[in-house]
Parts: sequence; C-alpha cells; structure tokens
Amino acid sequence: MPERLPLVLVCDDTPAKRYVISSWLRRSGYRIVETDTAAEARRILAEQDIDLAVLDVHLPDGSGLDITRDLRHDPEHSGIPVVHVSAVAMETLDRVAGLDSGADAYLVDPIEPQELLSTIRTLLRSSGARRDAEELASRMSRLNRAAVRLNIAATTARLTDGVARAAAEVLDEPAVAVLLDAQVAHRSAAAPGGTVDVNGPLSRDGLAELLAGLDATDTVCPREETWSTFLPTLREELWRVCPIVVYDERVGLVAVPATSGEDGNDLLLERLAQLASVAFDNLRTLEREHRTAVLLQRSLLPASLPEPDGVTIAARYRASERHAEVGGDFFDAFEVGGNLFVAIGDVQGHSLEAAVVMAQLRYSLRAYAYDDYGPAEIMRRIDRVLVRNVPGVIATACIGMIDADRRTMQVVSAGHPPIIVVRGGEAELVSFRGVLLGLDSTHTEHVVELEPGDRLLLFTDGLVERRDVPLDASLEEVSAFLATLADCATETIADRLLARFGASDDDVALLVVGLDEATDSPT
Repeated sequence: MPERLPLVLVCDDTPAKRYVISSWLRRSGYRIVETDTAAEARRILAEQDIDLAVLDVHLPDGSGLDITRDLRHDPEHSGIPVVHVSAVAMETLDRVAGLDSGADAYLVDPIEPQELLSTIRTLLRSSGARRDAEELASRMSRLNRAAVRLNIAATTARLTDGVARAAAEVLDEPAVAVLLDAQVAHRSAAAPGGTVDVNGPLSRDGLAELLAGLDATDTVCPREETWSTFLPTLREELWRVCPIVVYDERVGLVAVPATSGEDGNDLLLERLAQLASVAFDNLRTLEREHRTAVLLQRSLLPASLPEPDGVTIAARYRASERHAEVGGDFFDAFEVGGNLFVAIGDVQGHSLEAAVVMAQLRYSLRAYAYDDYGPAEIMRRIDRVLVRNVPGVIATACIGMIDADRRTMQVVSAGHPPIIVVRGGEAELVSFRGVLLGLDSTHTEHVVELEPGDRLLLFTDGLVERRDVPLDASLEEVSAFLATLADCATETIADRLLARFGASDDDVALLVVGLDEATDSPT
C-alpha cells in the first residue's frame, strides 16, 4: 500500500502569498489545508494529522510564534515541524525570536520556491525518522511487556494465545500463532480490538511438514492450499510468516499480514519469535519437571486403598500446573483391628522437603495407629515428629477412625478444612477447631455419629480456595454440589468433584468415604 502523502498546514493572512505557497506545495505532491487566522490554525492542528506547518509570524488574531510555543508544550503535537514565514519581521532578532519559540526554519520574503521546498523536504525527512524511531521504541516497549506474559504461560495452549496477542498488540495488525506440542498443534489468533476467524481443522503432521520448509521469515499467500488451513484470508493481503525455532527444531510460527513497513515489522516479528522460543523451551522444561514431580508425589501416596466391609473408598490427587516441584498434600486409608482410619493432610510449600515431610507424617501416622493409639494421640505424636525433625515447618491434617460397627467416627483436626457429610440428600460442614501441626500443641478428639448411606468428603484446601471467591462461599458451593451426588458411587463422586473443582492453583487431594445402606457389624 502506498504511504500517505504529507499534509501541510499553510496559515497566512495574505491571500496572494497563501495561494502561491500552497500552489508550490501542491505541485510538489503535498496535500494542503489553508487558513488565515491563528484560531483556525490551532483548531486544525488539534483535529487533523498535520505533518508540517507553514505559519505567518503576524496574523490578525495572534502570532505564529505563540502557536509554535503551544505546540512545543503539547506532548501529542510537539514533534510537528514548523516553518515561519514573514514579509515584515525580517531582521536578525526576528529570526532569533522565531527559532527560539521552537520553529525549525525561518524564511523571509521574497521566498524562493526551491528554498521553501528544500527546507520542507529536509524537515519532513527528519521528523519522519524521529517518528519512526519513537514508534519502534514504543513497539519494543510493548514487546518487552509481552515477554513477561509469555514467560508465565503455564501450558502450550496459553503460550500460543499469548504469542498471537503479543503480535497483534505490538504490530497493530491481526496475528496468528501456532505451536506444536507432543500431541497436537495449538493455534490462536488475535487482532487489535477484535478477533480473527481461523476456523477449520488443524493438522499437527501438516504443520510439521510446512515448518520443515520454512527457513526464515517469508511472504505467503493464505489462499494457497498449503497455507489455507493455518492462516485466515483477510481481503487480498499476503502474510509474513516467521518460524519459532528451539535448538534447530521448528516448533511453530507467528504470522501477520504483510505491510509497506515490512522491514520494521520483520524485526519485531523475529524478536517476538525469539521470545516465544525461549518461553516454549522453558515451558517444555517445566512440563518435564512437573511430570517427574507428579510421579514422585504419587510414589509417596498409597498405591491402593482398602476394601473394608460396609464401606467404599475413593481417592484422587491432582498436582497444580503452576508448580514444577512436588507438594505436601497427602491422603491415606487403612484398617487396624476392624477400625477404619482415614486421613488427609497438607504440608506447607512445594519442594522436595515438603514431600519428604509429608511421607514422614503419613508413615508415622500409620505406625502409631498400628500401635493402637487413637486419633488424638496419633495427632499429638506426629506433631512432635514434625517439631523435632523439621522445626519451623507447619502442616494441617485431619484423622478419622470409623469404628468397626460403622456407627461412629472419632475425629481430630489440626487446622484442616472441615469434613463434609452428606445424609439424606443434605450436605453438612462438620468443622473442628484445632491447632496447626508443628506448634507442639494438644489436640481434641470429637465424635461424629454415622448412618448407613452417609457420604463423607475429606479434602485439602486446593479444592475450595479460589481467587476472588470467599472461602465460605466456595465451601457452600462444594457442599451443594456434593449433595446432588448423594446417590452416586464413591468413585463417581470423586471423579465429578475433581472435574468440577480440581482446576486449582494449588494441589488437590480428596478422599470420599461411603457407608453402605445395609451396613452390619462385621463378624
């Protein structure tokens, strides 16, 4: 597309001189807007995109010097070049006054056309270069801000969306980004103030083949069969496509419509591709570490759950996508002499230390239970284990012992979220006040009456903590949802709870205990 012709303001109260200057400029290819008053000149400068102003020094209602001073104090218009012309103020001091007011040139009658045109060409070149530099600096600033967002993307899909949005924001153009992960090709599109339609199937193999032939930034046509699947068709535009490369592996692309400022856009596009490359490499490393952490975490949790008479148990654990390191959430269920112990807890932090402490607490809990201690004494003893072995670390926990007749449960809580009991289609929060583990405190035991058909939910805070949602409201939402599942099997309840509330910034562990309707005391 051709560049816009410069628009020049000519302000002079002498009609003949204004006509002559305007004619010279029009014949040289400039667009002209004319006026003969200072007030009208100010209005035009404020409302129109003026590239250069030719101002008479003496006007009927003001001075070209005053107009210039006001321009130089206006951040939005301070870069407009100004040429002063005068048939009266012709002395050296007059010229000095004009230049000191902020004018870029001062010409006196009789004005030679070539001198005027040469002066204007020079000033427009200078101001154009300055505007280009300022625009580039502004776009680089936007690009640097976008880089921060790219590096906090937690998934390939979010990173793809971030790259497309960054390209649209930085280049003021519609943009498309595509990234490959191990399974699929992710695509996202964005546009300044809107969206871009990129509907249609996306083939991972097709994109991989396309990327193999893309060595550098190139111009492509979205109507071509090879590109039509990946790029939308906007008017008749071609697209500039830049590969995203990680260690010589082409993992994706970012594309914007080709424009007349291709060189400048290419510089920004390639810089964005480099930032995306670094973010994608970091993301893959994080994902590998996350998978390793989850495997380690799961290895520290029970490999299987008991199947006691009259009770069904289901457990779920979901690691946070935001943390590569292992967390301290744990659950356990086991039988001792006909009694069923259920436990859940959360050691502060995400680190190897948190996982080690979690394992110590879980194994200690089992050992004390096998030594025939009740829930309160078990909690006291694992509290002392924590204080002695890792002072300064705190944890929450809840231990329940369901008696052999399945009619009562002895419970002790150390600062842990409440248990939710569902009975007769109604959910109740059963809360116990207790001091956190790690503070060497005593712990009080409570008794909860049970009935056949009850459903119990023990969980860590990742299930209910949400940004901008009060904890009480979140607990009520989980309770209400759990009540709707009263007639479901425990495995189904666990799956649906995790699907509904498991997308948390923290790890989530939960334990669902169901009492059979026809519960009899074991013989």
